[in-house]
Amino acid sequence: MAVATEKLRHPPVVEAVCEFRFAKGVSYTLVPGALAERLRRQFPKHEVLPAASFMAAIPDEVPTPPVPHHRFRSDSPNALIQTGPRLLTVNVLPVYPGFEVFRELILNVLEHYRVVANPGDPIRVGLRYINLLRSTRENRGLSDNLRCSFTYPAELPQPPREVATRLLLDYGDRGILGLSVAYPSRIGEGGLGTLLDLDFFWNGPPEFPLNTFPSWLEEAHGAVYAAFTSTVREEALKALRGE
Repeated sequence: MAVATEKLRHPPVVEAVCEFRFAKGVSYTLVPGALAERLRRQFPKHEVLPAASFMAAIPDEVPTPPVPHHRFRSDSPNALIQTGPRLLTVNVLPVYPGFEVFRELILNVLEHYRVVANPGDPIRVGLRYINLLRSTRENRGLSDNLRCSFTYPAELPQPPREVATRLLLDYGDRGILGLSVAYPSRIGEGGLGTLLDLDFFWNGPPEFPLNTFPSWLEEAHGAVYAAFTSTVREEALKALRGE
């Protein structure tokens, strides 16, 4: 069941990623050119990544890490597509355009990829939101933005210089949510803040029935959104809403 969500005026999303991993498909050498042709109007910028040369001599049937070999970029929205042997990711970067735009982009790119790569059903699907919540006050720590606390033996030096932790939460047959927090964190040249990384994924066996993906995507986004609003303090949520 889809969860009602709201569009924040100041989204803290650093990157949102939808990832697919497959166990089969046509030879990857056929994929980048065919996909570039199908996507060139919306994703006109094409980049060959270092892994493409480094792993070029490895046959398709040899298991390799899911590493991107090619990247396709779009300016509106600020997005990129990454592909590699048996791998597809759809990424959006700031400013986050909202889930409706992201969802349409994912489904459109996935359909093009299915035509050119003939991958069958994936063995892993994931929806990940990496957020950075700027610190509103100096030296407040993890609890400045999140409803989280971290305790450890009082005999050790206080307070900690850095805090990082990860939880894995079970959502039954829908998947698993990885919830990671870290403080202090910095992205690029920006200011310090609290990193909230929410990664909802389904990881077989068996293979994921791709015909059910649109409904799964709605449920995954609902789970991520509910985790976000449950974890972020109300004061921080009001700032993100522009209140």
